[in-house]
Amino acid sequence: MNEVRLHIESLDAFKNRTMAVAARLDRGEHRKGKVHLSFESMEALLRVVTANRWLLLRCLRGTGPSSIRALARALGRDYRGVHADVVALIEAGLVTRDEAGKIRVPWSRITAEMALDVAA
Repeated sequence: MNEVRLHIESLDAFKNRTMAVAARLDRGEHRKGKVHLSFESMEALLRVVTANRWLLLRCLRGTGPSSIRALARALGRDYRGVHADVVALIEAGLVTRDEAGKIRVPWSRITAEMALDVAA
């Protein structure tokens, strides 16, 4: 299962986690870790993963690799809006484009960790 974990993380926590991974790599430890996508705040996460984009991810995961035009048709949405959503999801790392130019979701599971008492 390919899983990505979305969470809120301060810049200091992100730097510490990144440095720990770099130190393991420097020691020759090449274990495969979980994929993390960190956001500076819950508001930032929700700007990326909107309701429409979540539906897009679910649709794309169900249909498999697709063109943006076919995806817009499947969603019953305007091409320009779907294109803008795909660009935002690619920039966030939640969607990729394959060699043929098709859009795909490389994750079978997306988990989000949200704590009410954590401020980034």
